[in-house]
Amino acid sequence: MTAIVYSGTNCVWCDRVVNLLKEYGEEITKIDLDSKEKVKEMQEACGKKVNTVPQVIIDGAHIGGYTETERYINQRK
Repeated sequence: MTAIVYSGTNCVWCDRVVNLLKEYGEEITKIDLDSKEKVKEMQEACGKKVNTVPQVIIDGAHIGGYTETERYINQRK
């Protein structure tokens, strides 16, 4: 399973979601939103205009932020 995490600078919840995904052995690509182009890329990947981080995509499906990702992982157990 592959996860993409769209992250912001000094974002505690971004770091937490990365650690959560690592605990479950997910392959992670972390993308820092350091330009308008990357923000646009995130919004396209999510399929809607989102302005908060983290945003997690797992196997091409938009999951959401930390809480939604935690719920998704717990449902897979």
